[in-house]
Amino acid sequence: MKKVDMHMHTCASDGTWDVQELKEELIKNKINIFSITDHDCIDNIISMQEIIRPKDNLIFIPGTELTTEYQGREYHLTLYNYDIKNQQLRNLINWTNESKISTNKEYIRNYASDKFNNVSLDDFEKYDYDRKRGGWKSVNYMIDKGIHEDIISHLKDFENAGMRASLKNPNEVIMTAKKSGGMIFLAHPSYHYQKSRMPVAELEYWLSAGIDGIECFSPYNKGEEQYYIDFCKKNNLMISGGSDCHGMFIPARKLGMPEVNLGDLNIKDLLN
Repeated sequence: MKKVDMHMHTCASDGTWDVQELKEELIKNKINIFSITDHDCIDNIISMQEIIRPKDNLIFIPGTELTTEYQGREYHLTLYNYDIKNQQLRNLINWTNESKISTNKEYIRNYASDKFNNVSLDDFEKYDYDRKRGGWKSVNYMIDKGIHEDIISHLKDFENAGMRASLKNPNEVIMTAKKSGGMIFLAHPSYHYQKSRMPVAELEYWLSAGIDGIECFSPYNKGEEQYYIDFCKKNNLMISGGSDCHGMFIPARKLGMPEVNLGDLNIKDLLN
């Protein structure tokens, strides 16, 4: 039975592994079918395609994880098998990243103004870091400045400061994704309902918005997998699963966990 992991991140977004390191980990963990789903990023898709050899026994499905906002919350949608040259998709990705960068700059500017630490926007803009540390610019900057201990303290401070990037709404994101020729899934639906489940009414919203499937197997969905599978089967949606692995940036999310086989899923349309 083929092992599958359809959700993971490389150092092109906030993971720690480059494509060669990821390939070695996939082979070591006997994962056969996989996707790279970097956050609003497609930079490592071609790089991965170029290093896969027949002897690796790997099937690579190009992906990305798009960010959207619904009812004041940030949601993630995984997109697979899109046209990597599609300009509308590229424009959406660029717009989202510019919005995130702008919000991070505003956070640093306000922090420097309010708290008089060894922080400045000019210093932040000059700052660089090793992408294989994982994370993103602002979290690494504040850790290196000794202001935040880790990602948790950074995210808490960022939230307390009332910072939130502007994001496109689900209808626009899903429409753009479909125009790129890809298939789009609701990622880790229990993320905002940890130790619980996304209500049926909200699942039905995403269904009406045009998703093609749901990531039923996820570290966030533990114990609720069958609930999401039943919804997918009832509504003729595809069934996916993934670890949301970030390499060593978030060690608790291990590659291939939860362990999922091809027979547990419905992704045949992605494999055709």
